[in-house]
Amino acid sequence: MMKVILSIALIFITNLVDAQSTCECGVTLDRLIKKIETEYPGFEEKTKDKILYESFKVQVKEEANKTEKSSCFAILKKYTAFFRDGHIWINPATAINKPKETVSTTMVDVDIEKFRKRSKATADPVEGIWKNKFEWTGGALYEIGITKNKAGVLVGFVMSSNSAFWKPKETKFRLYPDGKFEFYTFDKKMKTGTYEIYNHSIVYFKEARAAFIKESPTSNLTQEQIKRKVAAYFGFGAKKLSDKTMLLTLPSFDYPFVAIIEDLLTNNRSQLETSKNLIIDIRGNSGGTDNAYQLLLPYIMTNSIRNMGVEYLATQTLVEGLEGYLKNLPEDKERQGETERVGRWISLFEENMGKFVNLKDSTFSLQKVVPSEKSPAQVLILIDKRVGSAAESFTMMAKQSKKLKVAGTVSSGGLDYAAARMFNFGCPEYLLQLPTYRSLRLPDYPIDNIGIQPDIFLDKSVQDWLQFALAYLEQ
Repeated sequence: MMKVILSIALIFITNLVDAQSTCECGVTLDRLIKKIETEYPGFEEKTKDKILYESFKVQVKEEANKTEKSSCFAILKKYTAFFRDGHIWINPATAINKPKETVSTTMVDVDIEKFRKRSKATADPVEGIWKNKFEWTGGALYEIGITKNKAGVLVGFVMSSNSAFWKPKETKFRLYPDGKFEFYTFDKKMKTGTYEIYNHSIVYFKEARAAFIKESPTSNLTQEQIKRKVAAYFGFGAKKLSDKTMLLTLPSFDYPFVAIIEDLLTNNRSQLETSKNLIIDIRGNSGGTDNAYQLLLPYIMTNSIRNMGVEYLATQTLVEGLEGYLKNLPEDKERQGETERVGRWISLFEENMGKFVNLKDSTFSLQKVVPSEKSPAQVLILIDKRVGSAAESFTMMAKQSKKLKVAGTVSSGGLDYAAARMFNFGCPEYLLQLPTYRSLRLPDYPIDNIGIQPDIFLDKSVQDWLQFALAYLEQ
């Protein structure tokens, strides 16, 4: 089941229309409503109270018809918020229809090609080209040039980006001599805080939780050293709390951190195998990919894992995405099996348009996990209300282990509908993300807006969760 979900997620491609803004607010809302009512897998479950939903829909339509395009975003957000699904996401595709709290960026007067050439010869350790692409991940979202202005402020400007929000020469951030920064997020909302430049190789924005790596660092840091420092910046870590207990801190399962987590486990294998107790702190982990925690399972599981399957809502968006993927596949024998598999998926979706499709023969699967010969005898996972998506999936799987307990508070509750992808709903000035499948746990075992219950509830009187966990395991 997990491999099928991952495959769909990786090969799904949607081409967003590049066009000028054409939709008035009322039209935009109507098209958004139609898209969600026909292609959101959770629509029927989330609108069981039809009277309530229809009344709400009439209300937002009346508001939209009285609203200018420039103020429409708030109406669209109000509508999508009705479904209380963290996998539904809408935002302006450009800064033209930006929300009121968005701050305008300025353009930097620079010739990008000349800057590229100059950066190769500069002796300045900070000025040059920086990327938020790490060698162990995929393509960069931003390629940033850092130059110093007349006031002595280091200005980071966009050289290239695959984000629809950003154009070349726009200011991405400013680094002030006193250690403060101004940083514009992906949708151009400004954050402020403190930054650190490590060995002229990494610039880390603490409050924005963002890091950029210099393309040609002047330091002698290896990629492995850079990776470990980035891991530490983002809160990943492994350490001994006592002679008996080890702590793993995993604040995210996002794709860029998969290699970091794998390295963390590999580099601390001896401690994992010799520690009597293990605490896994995933507080604040909003998810990512199930691949992130696979290497951890042999140390925490006592048995195989029973996973409930999923079913995809067959839509033209899914079909077009898979067709686009097939067109880009190289024609060789090694990819023949993949080509045939994707072809079967397309046929299934086309034959069942508008219906739910289970790509497996069963409603559940057994994931075989071979426990490590040496592993902790007791495992405790710490969760809180910010734990969601893939982190909730990890928690649900781990709870099947006979040697594991979960402590903390109820998780966020965002696991019923997932594998979110971008959907074109006819108004290209907005980006819409929707989930594409629903779990076969439904309707008997819902998680959305309920969350996963911990085995041990930590109320507000527990000030230090790590100390509680240590005492619990060692008492």
